[in-house]
Amino acid sequence: MTDTPARYGGDTVRTEMLGYGGQSITEQDKEAVAEALDGDYITRGPTVEAFEERVADVVGVEHAIATTSGTTALHLAGRAAGFGEGDEVITTPLTFASTAHAATYAGAKPVFADIERERRTLDPEAVQEQITENTAGLIPMHYGGHPADIEGLLDVADDHDLTVIWDACHGFGGTWNGEGLGAQRDMAIFSFHPVKNITTGEGGMVITDDDYLAKRLRRLRSFDMDYDPVGHADEPWYQVVEGEGYNYNVTDMQAALGLAQLDRLEDFKARRDEIIDRYDDAFAGISGLRTPPIAEDADPFYHLYAVEIREEFGCDRSEFVKAMHDENIGVQVHYVPLHYHPFFQDEYGYEKGDFAVAEEVYDGLVSLPLFPEMTTSDVEDVVAAVRRLHVYHTK
Repeated sequence: MTDTPARYGGDTVRTEMLGYGGQSITEQDKEAVAEALDGDYITRGPTVEAFEERVADVVGVEHAIATTSGTTALHLAGRAAGFGEGDEVITTPLTFASTAHAATYAGAKPVFADIERERRTLDPEAVQEQITENTAGLIPMHYGGHPADIEGLLDVADDHDLTVIWDACHGFGGTWNGEGLGAQRDMAIFSFHPVKNITTGEGGMVITDDDYLAKRLRRLRSFDMDYDPVGHADEPWYQVVEGEGYNYNVTDMQAALGLAQLDRLEDFKARRDEIIDRYDDAFAGISGLRTPPIAEDADPFYHLYAVEIREEFGCDRSEFVKAMHDENIGVQVHYVPLHYHPFFQDEYGYEKGDFAVAEEVYDGLVSLPLFPEMTTSDVEDVVAAVRRLHVYHTK
């Protein structure tokens, strides 16, 4: 392999594409799913309940409600929180659209506040500036798995009596101040998409310590159906819908995979941490490349290894991404800020220039590959590609 990057005429670092994320499925995982298929239930049944109880135990909360995705979990949480017409819900612009849709699905207005430069998460001071008499809730997002300023945001929520929904889709399995990330009030959301920390194929979870919210979430997940109304004892077929609910039920097959994945949770985290340590060490001396922030008072379970490419690196983010793709390394960008999207611009009047810190961070963000199935050779390919691109542009 030459020292010249593939984009400029050299050989590729690797011959096969390496994605930025991916699932890890073992024979034990497959056996668990096959066993569920042989059971009495293949839709929501006792295996889903066992998976919910296990997740609640891992995080340290009373209730976990499984649903079909992180997006539908956010939908249910917004509904359970009672968001509606005339309400405003504050969230970060540096996230996926589903975070803000927890407000829009309920008819509320998403209000963006800028992020903290270091954490890349919602800034409590910026949140304070956006609060009005119509503010009903906060939806912070733990970007990449790095905890937001939990204490600062809870202080704001307490001062204004706001419901807090933590978008922890990136952070399942992490801890903050000795607590499971997401255990902080009022609700939190996890995603079990294949690139996340564990997978159920597609799937998500809402967790809470609030008995009322848990009951409401379970009802909304399944048609807002009362399965035991007055009269049910005499007429066991008599079940009634009490509102607009949804069919967001998870299958026992998915839950069986989730339970098997939970058995490997510590190994998943250990492997991700090994890769992160190697990246941190390899990139420490590269100018213009900012590695992810170091967490304080926390032990994150990182979903993303998102670096920032700056002028000193020698090329901009766009050129970096194209050059890495030419090396067969599938880097990604998380995320195009929500106020850049036509929907949020047309519906709510946002535009580029509204949130300076989020835009500055976004301009350099690139997620490097990070997932447990990466081999040592895969990791070294990423390191080699980054290093030689930097050398090429700064020699």
